[in-house]
Amino acid sequence: MLPIDFFTKENATSSFIQDVLSSVDYPVNIFPIAQAANTDNRASLVIWDLDAFANESESALSKLRSRNPDTMILAYAENPDQFRDIPNNLYDILLSVEALRLHLMSKIARLKEIYTAKRTFRERMSHLVGKSEAMQNLRKTVERAILHTGSVLIQGESGVGKDLIARAIACVYDKFVTVNCSAIPEALFESELFGHTRGAFTGAQNERIGLFEEANGGAIFLDEIGDMPLHAQVKLLRVIQNHEIRPIGANKTRHINVRIIAATNRDLREEIREKRFREDLFYRLNVIPMQLSPLRERKEDIEDLANYFIRQYAPEGEPYTLSPEALQKLQSHDWPGNIRELENVIQRTLCFTAPGILNADDLQIDTGMGPAANMPGTTNGGIAMSADTYNEFRKKQMDEEKEFLKAKILECNGSISLAADKLGMVRTALYNRLARLGLNVKDIR
Repeated sequence: MLPIDFFTKENATSSFIQDVLSSVDYPVNIFPIAQAANTDNRASLVIWDLDAFANESESALSKLRSRNPDTMILAYAENPDQFRDIPNNLYDILLSVEALRLHLMSKIARLKEIYTAKRTFRERMSHLVGKSEAMQNLRKTVERAILHTGSVLIQGESGVGKDLIARAIACVYDKFVTVNCSAIPEALFESELFGHTRGAFTGAQNERIGLFEEANGGAIFLDEIGDMPLHAQVKLLRVIQNHEIRPIGANKTRHINVRIIAATNRDLREEIREKRFREDLFYRLNVIPMQLSPLRERKEDIEDLANYFIRQYAPEGEPYTLSPEALQKLQSHDWPGNIRELENVIQRTLCFTAPGILNADDLQIDTGMGPAANMPGTTNGGIAMSADTYNEFRKKQMDEEKEFLKAKILECNGSISLAADKLGMVRTALYNRLARLGLNVKDIR
């Protein structure tokens, strides 16, 4: 329940407001003097009677706002025009007494929604840790993106926190649906995203609502959009253009209102050149672009991130502190797995180390196991690194990736499930990747 502080003097309007709020069990604290606004521990919502404190309102509201910037303030007066000199940043809503009587509960409900959204936003933004210039700019971009409804495209390496960014942008929506495009079998994309009617195809025994319709009125996060097959990209383009979906087997389209947030660890411009991604879809998605820097390019954030993960995973009452040597060890590592790898290292260290100061020897960093060491085309001695042009590099890199995946599958005697498990991938994601590389599973076996 939303706690409310009510600053007023006894009159017919204040009695009416108290009766309305008590009828819905809102806890209300009544303050007959404006000076009470100078104290701390204010409620989430303040109702302010401007007529009761005509000469004191501006200074009192100013102090209240400075002490409690997140408090929602509803001000009212018999004639609000008399108080237009009060800066409008000192209140969130200004109503006449007549409007207040008519719309009291709806306005309070709206303020409650805004307060909840602000609290959710603060909570989600608290996960975007770091003091580097790149992180400061990113937080500003996220704050601006929240206020708009345009599509967002988040690009960055695996493990940099694209999911956290998407959730922060979507903090104003009650619905947030996540779609992992790399985990959906190619033949099921249309049904998963847009649904189907009963009997639309063999096995469709019941009608199914697609993920876009499930997200209607909210936001949908299309993770790994670079793995979406071309036929599904065409359907998605039409959804963005027309704000309509048509389930498989349906005769009519259905209107939807969905905020689209997409993310990928691929270079989509290169994917466009290779005819694996539609250029028109790219521009539809890239209305609000966000590029996340890898951790190796913002090592000044490592200390804040490490301490953040320590607070997250340390058992209650068991404090841990990084020694200067431990911090230096963290900062000297290149973090090919980015923030996800750092989180893994901190979590593992806390499992095997007693509370107290964490030394460099306590940190178990797999210097030879990260993507930079294992994935083809990324080591200094790799074949792809000998390329002269970027296109040549990409071709050699894909050739190396083909050989790498073929070798892993052969090690597992042709079992895609075992190979996917060893690679830390979803089976369908491995199938999709093999298809994009032009590899036939039967030929490998």
